[in-house]
Amino acid sequence: MDYKKAFEKYREYQKDLHEKNQNKIRVGLKVNILLPLIFLALSFFVSGSKLVFLILWIVSLFGIAAYLVYVEYSDYNLQEQLKDFSGETGLENEVLIGEKVEVAEAQVTHKMDEIDELIDEKKQQVKEKIEKLKEEDDA
Repeated sequence: MDYKKAFEKYREYQKDLHEKNQNKIRVGLKVNILLPLIFLALSFFVSGSKLVFLILWIVSLFGIAAYLVYVEYSDYNLQEQLKDFSGETGLENEVLIGEKVEVAEAQVTHKMDEIDELIDEKKQQVKEKIEKLKEEDDA
């Protein structure tokens, strides 16, 4: 058996499954937006208790969230298996939700460091002004 062919087939399978997972997440997010609107419209048109629609809405949101977490987790596991199978040949895990979180975290950390430096500079300036005022008062 040709291992390169088997590996390429596995990579193609993983790529196809990844694309399907992306579509599942798009659909899940659309349902997450549309379902509350449907329950809202039904609560206005039906003369029954609005509490029932509220409960249905909350339960459906938990269900959709659990579904999205499951899809992301299964995709992550699939990519980890591919990474282990390939011997870490430079393949990176492409996450479906929040792929730019690490970049955003680095940017926020950088901005926080800049702000800390500015605060330290301002503190030093205030200390210098206080010392200068004390010297003027003593003289």
